[in-house]
Amino acid sequence: MSDSLTPEALSTLQLPIVFTPGAWQRAVLLELSGHPEKLPVERLSHVLRAAFEAHLAYPHEPHVVFEVAHIASTGHPHHDLLLKLRLSLLQEPDQPDALLIALVGEYQR
Repeated sequence: MSDSLTPEALSTLQLPIVFTPGAWQRAVLLELSGHPEKLPVERLSHVLRAAFEAHLAYPHEPHVVFEVAHIASTGHPHHDLLLKLRLSLLQEPDQPDALLIALVGEYQR
């Protein structure tokens, strides 16, 4: 991620982030062995970083597809499997704007 963020990018970084249940389950809340209390935080950080990098690469696109490594229940990433996620600006009446992270094809607007 660039160290010199534009005012527009900074305002986007301040929006709340919402995950669909499917995206949360498959991308963040993994059933992994080891240190389960640490892994979701690290995984969440990885997913958010990938989402923001995708957004900064295409700041004027209403939806951006990005990928993160898919991790199996064994805790090892499949080098050839990527989980495709979609970042979009969620604008609902009477609700604050938010960024939505969904599985590709799970939520369309």
